[in-house]
Amino acid sequence: MTFIDNSAESPSAAHITLFSITTVCFIVCTIIAARRGHTRRHYHNVWSIRFLFPLACMLFALENLSLAISGHFIDRQMDDAIFLKIVFVLQALEVPLLLMTEFELTYLVHKKRSVNFCWMFFDEGRRVSSIITTPMKSFIARNFIRILGFFMGATGIFVNLDLLKDVSNIDVEAGRTGWSTLWKSDSNLETQIHVFLSLVPTAVLILCSFFLSMCLWRYGTESSMVVHSSILNPWFYPFFGTLALTGGQLFGTDWYCLSKNIGFLILIISLLLLMLEVDRDINETVELMDFLDQVAKKGNQYRHSSYDEQSETDNESK
Repeated sequence: MTFIDNSAESPSAAHITLFSITTVCFIVCTIIAARRGHTRRHYHNVWSIRFLFPLACMLFALENLSLAISGHFIDRQMDDAIFLKIVFVLQALEVPLLLMTEFELTYLVHKKRSVNFCWMFFDEGRRVSSIITTPMKSFIARNFIRILGFFMGATGIFVNLDLLKDVSNIDVEAGRTGWSTLWKSDSNLETQIHVFLSLVPTAVLILCSFFLSMCLWRYGTESSMVVHSSILNPWFYPFFGTLALTGGQLFGTDWYCLSKNIGFLILIISLLLLMLEVDRDINETVELMDFLDQVAKKGNQYRHSSYDEQSETDNESK
C-alpha cells in the first residue's frame, strides 16, 4: 500500500489545512528555486540545480495537494485512479532529485575554489587525476550519487506501486508511518518489510545529507571566500535541515505524512539559504579572479612600456 489508498482514513480538517499550507510553501520554494537557477550564471550548466531542484519542489507540492484532497479518492474507493498512479511514480523521484541537488551544490563550490572533495581533486576549477585517484575512480566518485539516486527512485516506485507483492507481505501502513512503528511493532520482519523498504530511500538521503552537510561546513569554515566569525555559519544550514528531516521520519501513522513533508520542507529551505551563501562565495571568487586578471594586464603593460623606454634610451645613447 501507499500514502493514499482505500485502507487509509480520510484527512481531518486540521490535516487538510496543514497540507494546504505546506502545498503553498512548496510552490513558493519552486518559484524561488527556479528563479535562482535561471538568473545565476554559475548554475546555467548545472542542470540538476537549474531544473531538477525546482522539479523536486513542484513534486512535493503535488504530493501535499494530493494528500489534502485524498478524502475524495478514499471515500469513492478510487485507489486505482490514473492520477494517483502518476502521483505515486512522481513521488518516488523526490528523494533522488534532492540528493543530486545537494551533491551538485557541494560539488560546485569545491570545484570553483579548487578544494579537494570526496576523493576528487581540482585544479583551476577542473577535476584532475592524481597519484591517489585515477580517471576511472574520479568518474565513479562523480557519478556515484546518480547511480545511488537511480536505485532509490526504483525502490520508491516498486513500493508505491506494490510491485514487490510477490516477494513480501504487503503492510497497509507502508508509506504512511515512520520508524517508530517498526520499533514498537510485535510482528516479525517479514510482515514489516514493506514498511522498511518505504523508509529506505529517505534514510539513504539522510545519511548522505549528513556527510555532505559536514563537507559544506568544513568548506565554509576553512576555505570559503567570505570569512565568518563563528563556526556556526550559514554553510551549516543543511545540517539543521537534515536533522528536521530525520525527526520527521520518526512519527507514527497519525502524523507521519505531515511530519515527513515538513521535514522535507525545512531541508529545501535550508538548501535555498545555502544557495545564497554559494552565490556570495562564487561572486567573491569571480571578483578576485577579475582583479588578478586586471593586475596581470597592468603588469604586462607596465613591463612593455618600460622595455620600450629602455630601448629608446639605448638607441639615443648610441
